[in-house]
Amino acid sequence: MKRAWLLLLCAAPLLPHETLTTTVLFDREIVRILDRHCVMCHAAGGPTFPLETFDQTWLKKREIHAETIARHMPPWPAVPGYGQFANDNSLTLRESQFIISWVEGLGPRNSGTVFLNVTGPDAARPPEVRAHADFGHWQLGEPEAKYKVTPLIDLGLKTARPLRAIEYLPSDHRNIRSATFKVKETGQWIGSWTPWYGYMSLPNGRVFVLPAGAHIVAEVQYKGSPPADQGEIGLHFAQVPATARAMAGDLVLPAKLTAATSVIALRVEPATGTKSVEVSARKPNGATEILLFAKEFSPEWPTPFILKTPVALPAGTELRVAGAARVTVSRY
Repeated sequence: MKRAWLLLLCAAPLLPHETLTTTVLFDREIVRILDRHCVMCHAAGGPTFPLETFDQTWLKKREIHAETIARHMPPWPAVPGYGQFANDNSLTLRESQFIISWVEGLGPRNSGTVFLNVTGPDAARPPEVRAHADFGHWQLGEPEAKYKVTPLIDLGLKTARPLRAIEYLPSDHRNIRSATFKVKETGQWIGSWTPWYGYMSLPNGRVFVLPAGAHIVAEVQYKGSPPADQGEIGLHFAQVPATARAMAGDLVLPAKLTAATSVIALRVEPATGTKSVEVSARKPNGATEILLFAKEFSPEWPTPFILKTPVALPAGTELRVAGAARVTVSRY
């Protein structure tokens, strides 16, 4: 007797595509985030892979998702809520939520009403929405003086000059990480450069004094070998006497203020293995203000912390550091 076998196949219904679960679009929210935080590094001619177009970003969406959740990108070690900084490149909570929603919602390009694969002799192809890197021009306007960058820059000054701003314009962005500029004769820091913030501009009425015969020490950090042409610095001089409203010398912490001081920037050089650094100001009345709390420093992307608004501190304030790091304050 032959035994009959009955095979039942139960197949799930086939769907033409997965269902989108987000209203966040590349052409609207994501491209704005890339413009604000990413393409200064992630662009053609930049130091890492480009994220200018939808296709480039979509292919890296899982990596972007992981880096956003871990707060590794964009590189900014200061923790929100402790000080406000002009050169802050961190994502806001809303921007992080947009990225996570976009990736987990399958990364839609637009609302489905814009088609870029239109063909035919009379087809009107709309322009592609893409992020744009802003390389190759002076952000503060044409400087009064420009100098080629070398490790030691002779300014050729016959008399002291008041400096209100300094800007760096690299010749090649592909492997540059950061730059720091100091006056050799005084040791004073006058500015830094990172891909997302390329200048230092002082508050109105404040100046760095460059002494006669001054030289600028340029410390430029590259991933590989430096190019033959390392670009230019631009100096913006102030129309005030060199002795008026000058910045005070840098202050290494910890320290106790002997006179009223306004802090405009902090520079942190963490020791190897340092997890976090806190800079606080304990005032004579006992009140304590946290100027900076930062963690997960990246040696590849060293950055100063330039305060959006100078912090005024009275005489007798104790500036303290918690964490293994050298902290220097710029003040007036």
